[in-house]
Amino acid sequence: MDGLFLSEHTSSLSAEKNRVDLSTDLNPVEKLLLLSQLYVGRLKGSFMVKEKNHKSTILGEVRELSPQEISVRTDEGYRLIRVDDILTIQLCQEEVDD
Repeated sequence: MDGLFLSEHTSSLSAEKNRVDLSTDLNPVEKLLLLSQLYVGRLKGSFMVKEKNHKSTILGEVRELSPQEISVRTDEGYRLIRVDDILTIQLCQEEVDD
């Protein structure tokens, strides 16, 4: 019986891995609080954002901040991101140089 369960569990895990989860655990107030902390501290962040039907990660420093969108300076230039499209926000440990 255990072998059957393990087999079903493994196929379930592989199906789960292929699904793109576009949900977010952060409410708008939490997002803006984290974004403002990155902005004020001039800290580099990692932002998982939804773009159409997939996710992408943007690394950079928040340079402009409004309740609707942020401007992030990345290595490739500036990106405008809608706050509603941000799924996760993480602090990057490296220093940002001007």
